[in-house]
Amino acid sequence: MTKRTTWPMRVDEGTTKVGTARVRDDSRPKMTSAQKAVFDATGNRPQVDAGFDDIGDGIDAPPVLTPAYRKVAQQMAARSVGFTVDCNPVAKGRPRASSTPRGIRMHTPKATKRYEAEVQAAARAAMLRELPFGRPVALTVSIVLPVPASWSKRRKRLAYMGEIAATKKPDADNVLKAIKDGMNGIVYWDDSQVVSIVLTKAYGEHPRADLVVTELDKEAA
Repeated sequence: MTKRTTWPMRVDEGTTKVGTARVRDDSRPKMTSAQKAVFDATGNRPQVDAGFDDIGDGIDAPPVLTPAYRKVAQQMAARSVGFTVDCNPVAKGRPRASSTPRGIRMHTPKATKRYEAEVQAAARAAMLRELPFGRPVALTVSIVLPVPASWSKRRKRLAYMGEIAATKKPDADNVLKAIKDGMNGIVYWDDSQVVSIVLTKAYGEHPRADLVVTELDKEAA
């Protein structure tokens, strides 16, 4: 004998109650691909805020995003990546000329090449094989330089506390040039996409460059 199931019982999205039966209703709004991506990542499904008319009809209720769903959707809409280049920051060196049988050849200094390679490696690890950002981006760079070894313990301590500004070489803007070039084709397609920059330089015990790149919800020119 078949056991009779009475209401209430679980009804999947897009299903309408008709007596004790469940009828699939394809007219009910379905999740968009973006909503489904967030649902797959978080398990949060858009809630339905139904008024009296919507409850009576049982369908066509306007979807309303929960706070958690909205937060994740905003994060997905504005991608951001942060990573650290864990080595001594190096300024972008000027191209050097050398004479060859075919004429003058310009080449990038070895120190610059090595540093840009460090930036590229850190950027690839952070991007997790995702495509580079295609829209304009905002860049935040915190350059941390080593304290000169010749300084006294007292002066070093003051530098670590931020009481002594890092006004020595390398220049912050030249380090920034190397960092931006190193991220080309990895974090963004071209450094011309960088439209906002926050740049700081200070002394610290662990020399490095901390980077945050955020894709902006703006159209490129």
